[in-house]
Amino acid sequence: MGKKENLYVKEFVDYYLKLGIDKLFIYDDNEPNTEKISDIVGNLSKKIKIYENRKKKIKRQSQAYNDCYKNNKANFDWFLMIDMDEFLVIVNNTLKKYLSNKIFKKCDFIKFHWVFSNDNNLIYYDNRSLFERFKGPYTKSQFIKSIIRGNINRLKYSVHSPKESPEKNITCNNIGKVIKSKIINFEYINPINIDKAFIIHFKFKSTEEFIRKYKRGYKNWFGNHTEWWKNQNIIKYFKYNKITLEKIKFLERELKLNLTKYKKLIK
Repeated sequence: MGKKENLYVKEFVDYYLKLGIDKLFIYDDNEPNTEKISDIVGNLSKKIKIYENRKKKIKRQSQAYNDCYKNNKANFDWFLMIDMDEFLVIVNNTLKKYLSNKIFKKCDFIKFHWVFSNDNNLIYYDNRSLFERFKGPYTKSQFIKSIIRGNINRLKYSVHSPKESPEKNITCNNIGKVIKSKIINFEYINPINIDKAFIIHFKFKSTEEFIRKYKRGYKNWFGNHTEWWKNQNIIKYFKYNKITLEKIKFLERELKLNLTKYKKLIK
């Protein structure tokens, strides 16, 4: 579901076509009278279907995932629910060979851990690819996204994970090990394992791009813009990215925040 992600659409599409997907479904959630994702993609591939969502027929990301699955579940073996800043990496294998491995024969869901990129101390956006600008090292995360087997009845999907039934559905990690949880919809797994596959989450990008995302509408789980929640996003940003005076001044100017406490942390 793409909202103000037009700068990254082509790289995202190219990457997943090369990875070996059979069909890519994109929900264009941009504002009316702005550049359409279909104009960027053009005639790149018949493997892409774009849903125009500019009149907000679908209001939430999880609704888009469920709509896509419901309408297409009979046509495909597996579905990967992914954002435009997330790139699935298959280690030393192709996607289809990986998914056809007998270790996943009984699996309904495969969970992949995130790894986070940092800002690589880049303040401003430039038009190089994400992989060129943010080469790593990446930070491992306990949070996950999922691949879901097709044709599962009455499936309900949240942002990270399906609301599964432990009695009916079998969940595996990236090496085919069965995962058991008492929580119906779990979004993280310990221990972290990225041996065979993982997802690079380009969460922050440059400072300028982080600010764009922040202004776009960082909300809490209830849709509120609270001061506490805004501060949490700054805390998270500096947790994964080096604190510099240049970044602090840029953030203060663009977001109208007082970040004096971070200046004291600069060595």
